[in-house]
Amino acid sequence: MTVQPSRRTYAITLFLILLICYGYFLPKWADWGANSRADIVYAFGDKGTLIIDDYHTNTGDLACYPGPFVADPDNVLGGDCTGHYYSDKSVGPSLLALPFYMVFKGVAAIPPVQNFINSGKGLGSMGDTLNPDGQGIRPQAVYEYMALAFMTFFASAVPSALLGVVVFLMAARFASKDSYAFLLALAYGLATMAFPYSNALYQHQLAAFGAFVGFYLLWRVIYENASLNWLWLVGVLFSFSVITEYPIVPGLAIIFIWAAYKMPNRLALYRVVLGAIPLGLLFAGFNYMAFETIIPVGYKYSTNWQGEHQSGFLSLQLPSLDNVVRLYGLTFSPVRGIFVTSPFLLLAIWGFYLMWKQVKEKRSAIVAIGLFVAYFFFYNSSSVMWWGGFTIGPRYLIPMLPFFVLPIIFAFNKLLPKTWGKVLVTVLIAISVFSVWAMNIAGQSWPEINTWPITIGQMIVNFPLLNYSLPLLAQGRVARNYAMIAGLPGLLSLIPLIVAVLGVYFIVPRLLTRRENQSQLQTQNLKRATGGTD
Repeated sequence: MTVQPSRRTYAITLFLILLICYGYFLPKWADWGANSRADIVYAFGDKGTLIIDDYHTNTGDLACYPGPFVADPDNVLGGDCTGHYYSDKSVGPSLLALPFYMVFKGVAAIPPVQNFINSGKGLGSMGDTLNPDGQGIRPQAVYEYMALAFMTFFASAVPSALLGVVVFLMAARFASKDSYAFLLALAYGLATMAFPYSNALYQHQLAAFGAFVGFYLLWRVIYENASLNWLWLVGVLFSFSVITEYPIVPGLAIIFIWAAYKMPNRLALYRVVLGAIPLGLLFAGFNYMAFETIIPVGYKYSTNWQGEHQSGFLSLQLPSLDNVVRLYGLTFSPVRGIFVTSPFLLLAIWGFYLMWKQVKEKRSAIVAIGLFVAYFFFYNSSSVMWWGGFTIGPRYLIPMLPFFVLPIIFAFNKLLPKTWGKVLVTVLIAISVFSVWAMNIAGQSWPEINTWPITIGQMIVNFPLLNYSLPLLAQGRVARNYAMIAGLPGLLSLIPLIVAVLGVYFIVPRLLTRRENQSQLQTQNLKRATGGTD
């Protein structure tokens, strides 16, 4: 007789697999977005200031305040700022990373670690991935890269792995089998844009974490009579999402309105509002210290992309025919299409229909989920910067992904009991895994595009998977990972990851299930010994 793993066993196994996959690959080197956020951490953690003048040369994502900034046409990072340099990014990721950087500083001060940093040795085959035209291995560069890897793991990989668990727990409420929800959460975590941005000091996954976990807790309070005290945490999570990814505000407003509509005691939602205040005040203080205003204006003073930031309202434009082209770009274009990057997400369309038919008593929640997803597509198709620079897929859609994948569980319930359905789901997920992983682990930077994908023709020509990622993998040029420190080069460096994931998948559930069975047996024996009943 085969004993099915418990929901707890699935959750632990899922968390470990996701965390191993996320943490195995090191952050991209010379990544402007991550470095800009890290510079805030270094400046405040080392000097107690938000001014990043001493760190800014590692990024072009800067704000010059009060300005003006006069760019140097011969140097992409050069120019003259008459004020001071600040990061133009949201503060949420840096705020979360700060305590882990303080821990890292203590670790880096330990003599053996300090000697390793100063020596510049012991990088194994990772040294082969360095830019031959760069400055070589410098102690300061090694220190900052180690710091970035350390705090990114705790501030991005760990929350992202936890988010995968919450996706599983939410999907399990509708799954015919817990194994279907486990598969969906794995596909979400490893076969969508969630994977590459789960070990990067960016805003997208953290905003998704705050929004979806907050929604999950609201669901439990509204439909499952969970304690109202969870609403305090919802307020913290929602406010963290806001200070991490500003455009998420209308989406969270949709969720809050749904909660107000469904809550038997609407006044209880005051906990959400009050719970959001501390981070809101911190956010206002950060903006005032940097830009002398409590509202976020970092992009107003950016040293790059001023033409785009000043188009319309913060790059947003009124609906036009351009929106149609951008919507194609976000969905089915080779360069950025979410359904090209992860074709298994196509099942969400059918999943929404099935969810609407089968969960009639909770249709208001389905409406809220649908509006949340629709808002992100509308918002991104209205922006002249919809394509997101060097990236994998349409990264600005990442915060809505957990909501988007949830209805797929209804498609799984229909498909997975059938042989042809298993084949279809397997093929779609396999293609998605191949696409996402190939683009993430090829080379040392995000996939490049040679021209702005303005027209449909340009989008077809600029296919990152075929034009950038696969040629790099064919050359054995793999993203930096911890196995390279041990000397394993290229594709061989993936072997320890495969072994670790298979080990967790096959061993951990058996160990946990055996322990649970032993615990149940001991409980039954104790009841019998004391005259109780089982």
